[in-house]
Amino acid sequence: MTTSWRRSAALLGLVLTLPLAHAAPASAGHASDELMIRLESLYASDISESGGHDELYLLRKGNGLVWPGEYPGISVAANDCIVFGADSSMCPDGSNVRPAGDQNVNWANLRAAGGEQVTLELWDEDLIGDDKLGSSTITAAEGDSGTVLWRKSGDWRYHFNYRVTTNPWP
Repeated sequence: MTTSWRRSAALLGLVLTLPLAHAAPASAGHASDELMIRLESLYASDISESGGHDELYLLRKGNGLVWPGEYPGISVAANDCIVFGADSSMCPDGSNVRPAGDQNVNWANLRAAGGEQVTLELWDEDLIGDDKLGSSTITAAEGDSGTVLWRKSGDWRYHFNYRVTTNPWP
């Protein structure tokens, strides 16, 4: 009888607390100062590989892979302009405009608190150790936008465009 009572009490406790475990915390939405760093385009005016393509991926330092959605990196040739949304206006005239991936998924929305510094790193995947092509820190400030240049003189040259907006999603 005692074992039966304990089991019943444990089951009742579980049933009563289960909805609380699945309920969203009071702060489940985004903070009022949460911003969105939107990656807009990545243009390869020159690449690091002599074989014609770099296999690129983008990391958020301390947070992991940003783009593409999984390894390996995306093959990019000189004059390719990778577009992360629908707007290709940041791509130079005559460039080879390519989508960053599935157009139903925007790989490039990075949440950040106002004033937070977000470091992005561009990498080229190689068989014998990946190469870090560049690193830039963006401070999340609403309305800010810019172009980051990652380059090595006489070798690769990548132009990366971003803008900072308020987070539209709760």
